Amino acid sequence: MHKLAFAAVSALLAFALTGASPEPAVVQVVYAASLVTPMQGPVADALRANGLQLQGEPGGSKKFANFIASGVRSPDVFISADPSLVSGLGAIVASSTTFARTSLGIAWSRKSRFHDLFARVAAGRVPLMQALSTPGVRLGRTDPMLDPKGVYTVRALKAIVGAPAEQKLLGDDENPTQIFPEEDLLARVETGEIDVGFFYHTEAISRGYPFVALPPSPASQVNYALAIMKDAPHPGAAHTFATFILRGQGKAILERAGLEYLNPRGSP
Repeated sequence: MHKLAFAAVSALLAFALTGASPEPAVVQVVYAASLVTPMQGPVADALRANGLQLQGEPGGSKKFANFIASGVRSPDVFISADPSLVSGLGAIVASSTTFARTSLGIAWSRKSRFHDLFARVAAGRVPLMQALSTPGVRLGRTDPMLDPKGVYTVRALKAIVGAPAEQKLLGDDENPTQIFPEEDLLARVETGEIDVGFFYHTEAISRGYPFVALPPSPASQVNYALAIMKDAPHPGAAHTFATFILRGQGKAILERAGLEYLNPRGSP
């Protein structure tokens, strides 16, 4: 019997024996904030319909890896936008797999003061770096100390244009005029306060932003890893959730959200 169906049958049996309202099984997941829209929406809805309640927390993957390593967070499952952060957790991970990827690029809202300029970039009429270097363009990115996307942004631009040009465009890695938490950056781009931001394709799709992928480089293709923790508070629910994401209904949901699935290595 499918595990989600088994959970639902067990809940109904408990109701029949005790007369109490059945409580849904719970799975605690910390995940890359770039997945917040599908995870809080259709993923959570589909799980709930099958008797599993998602208790999810979005945020920077590097921050969560540090929290897990120090014992500040003890989730059932960790979904990271940097597989090396999962492997770095060592023995506290029961099993993991790199299961999907997306691309890194720029995105902007229709409220951007430079919407027409970046539309010309998307149409191939203006070079990307020329547009990003336009005087007055306000760039936004995430913190490379907390978020893999911030690291990938710096690395990708160095690979594409070289370190001197990257430094001229971004300034210091920790440039406070450009760096914002992921959720804050999305909101600032939405309002036009930031003219263009560095985002994953998944984020642009979820917000309906126009998107231009950065030229190919090792840092502009981003892989996602899913890990089940060795001391997961709800181990059965953790495995059910992993199956749902890797091979079940969650796979179709995340593909619609912009993830390209790989052939998973390992079997959480």
